Amino acid sequence: MFPLLGAAQTAPKSGAPRQKVGAEAVAVLDPAAKAAPAEVVKKAPVVKNATKVLTGYVLNEAGEPLAGATIMSEKGEVITTNADGQFMIQSTAATPVLRASYAGYQELQLPINSLQPTTFRLDPIENYERQLKKQSKAATKAWKH
Repeated sequence: MFPLLGAAQTAPKSGAPRQKVGAEAVAVLDPAAKAAPAEVVKKAPVVKNATKVLTGYVLNEAGEPLAGATIMSEKGEVITTNADGQFMIQSTAATPVLRASYAGYQELQLPINSLQPTTFRLDPIENYERQLKKQSKAATKAWKH
């Protein structure tokens, strides 16, 4: 018999049961069970802060891709979409929330519940060109004075 095996089966010197915790198993040594080997309970490994790769598309109301749209995570990470309106961002949140925006379109915020590609369909802001024109005229007027 190996000395380690004999030591593992002996009762602890204190009266309380002792637990040994490993990465995937928990062994419980009971002082009352002198002849019986320790019971091993299998546990799944715990993964903390697993990084998820979230992908998707940003489209306009007609279903056309919006190149250069901004995607922002709740932790402040910011990326832009490529020429095809695609994005890829990493998140460690359990249920990440992404926000998509594009000039002239209403911002859209969605919680992401799966790793399937997500599609953001942005609606245009009404009278956006008129609002820009008014702001431009006001800025020009203020600059001249």
